[in-house]
Amino acid sequence: MLHCDYFRYEVVERTRLSEEVDEEEMSGKVGESVLVVFISSEKVDEKDPTKVVKKSVEEIVDIAKQVKEKNIVLHSFAHLSDDLSSPHTAKRIIEDIKLHLHSKNYNVLKTPFGWRDKFELCVKSHPVSKVSRKVMLE
Repeated sequence: MLHCDYFRYEVVERTRLSEEVDEEEMSGKVGESVLVVFISSEKVDEKDPTKVVKKSVEEIVDIAKQVKEKNIVLHSFAHLSDDLSSPHTAKRIIEDIKLHLHSKNYNVLKTPFGWRDKFELCVKSHPVSKVSRKVMLE
C-alpha cells in the first residue's frame, strides 16, 4: 500500500483476462491524497474468498486510519505472486473489497482488471507511506 499525493491510470491494451469496461473507465484519477492498494490473489485464497475479503478490508482500513485517508484505489497487480488464483476469484475478491470499503464510507476507485495499463503516482514520505501486508488464511 502506498499513501500518495495523487494517482492516475490509463488502460492501454486488452488481454485475454480483461474485464469489460465502459469508455469512462478507460482512464481515471484521484487528484488528491489517496491510499493506493496493489492486490494480488493467490491459489490459497480460493479456499475461502470471503475470509480473504474480510481480512483484507481490516488491513486496508487499519492503514487508512493511520494515515487519515478516505480515498482508496484498488489496483490488481498480479506481479506480486507466482501462484495466482483464478481470474474469477481475483475479480470477485477485489470487487467485494470495494463494496465493503464503500459500506464503510471510503471513496474507492477500482482500476479495470486484466488490462495492460500505465499509471502515475506520487508517494508521500512518512513512516506509514509505504507498507506491505500479506493476508493469510489461518
